[in-house]
Amino acid sequence: MTIKKVFLIVFSLLFSIAVMALLINREKLVYLLPAKEPQVLRDLAYDKDKRLGYTVHVKEDGKLVPYLVLTKNYIDQGNVLLLRKHLVEPSMSFREGWEEAYYGHSIPDAFMHKDFIKRLPKDVQENIPLTELGIKPSAKNAGMGHIEKIKRKLFLLSDIDVGNYKGRVRFEDDRNLLYFKRKGGVKEDRLAYLDGDSTPYSWWLRTAFATASGVAKVVSYEGKFGGGGVPYPAHVRPAFTLPPETEVEEKESDEQTIYVLKTDK
Repeated sequence: MTIKKVFLIVFSLLFSIAVMALLINREKLVYLLPAKEPQVLRDLAYDKDKRLGYTVHVKEDGKLVPYLVLTKNYIDQGNVLLLRKHLVEPSMSFREGWEEAYYGHSIPDAFMHKDFIKRLPKDVQENIPLTELGIKPSAKNAGMGHIEKIKRKLFLLSDIDVGNYKGRVRFEDDRNLLYFKRKGGVKEDRLAYLDGDSTPYSWWLRTAFATASGVAKVVSYEGKFGGGGVPYPAHVRPAFTLPPETEVEEKESDEQTIYVLKTDK
């Protein structure tokens, strides 16, 4: 074997190793470059470039309200997930009386689609796609399988979404969101507050308990997973998705730059 052939073989091996290293670390390499000025909603997603603050402001009854932009592709359905940063007032029960914790007929589900959605601008309402969710079926449909599929414009997150790794029952077919898988401070990431209030409160999830029909899961005021009897109150934290190419724009608010959904009004 000639020296030239040896050189070519060694060069090819080194080149292949370098390419593999680049592919493995491509996400890390992104952060060596300056953050790209966001033009569309996908650019703000936490799992796209967290340096931009992963927050977009949406108008509710004409007032700008912050939403966390948590993932660019929620449950592999191609849309960007937004979660309201602050809890909604007032708190509410999950069901009337001691009924089963079936999300499809829950009070938070009805509230979000009959009342809360009206706070959003008309063009935002029209652009929100239906998201297919997996939930625990009602007792009358329990024989149809472990997961019932429903479609919703607005919804609550599941315990799997917010990082429940242990002892979970896979009623949902979603997965942990990267935002809630950060190293350290995971409980703090789940804490939620009312706007202007520094006291954390518990908030409902869409996940029903597997072993207690009248209990739905909550994130407690300590950021821990717990259960709430359906007649008892907890707060609602609405989530919805939007197409990734939804346009955003910069605005100045209280002497700082924020990102806002572009709307017709």
